[in-house]
Amino acid sequence: MMDQYYIGEIDPSTFPKKATYKPAKQAHYDQDKTSEFIIRILQFLVPLAILGLAVAVRFYTKTS
Repeated sequence: MMDQYYIGEIDPSTFPKKATYKPAKQAHYDQDKTSEFIIRILQFLVPLAILGLAVAVRFYTKTS
């Protein structure tokens, strides 16, 4: 059925070899990044603490 489209055999020696996986090099741990991390955590936690305090004050002043 496909004989008219048959061109020939595939030579396996012409295929490129499979590339081996090389993991990406990771940068060394930079001690200066810890201060940036602490600042980011504080930027997240301080507004939450203020909001929690405001809700607590509103709750306690409303009940009394």
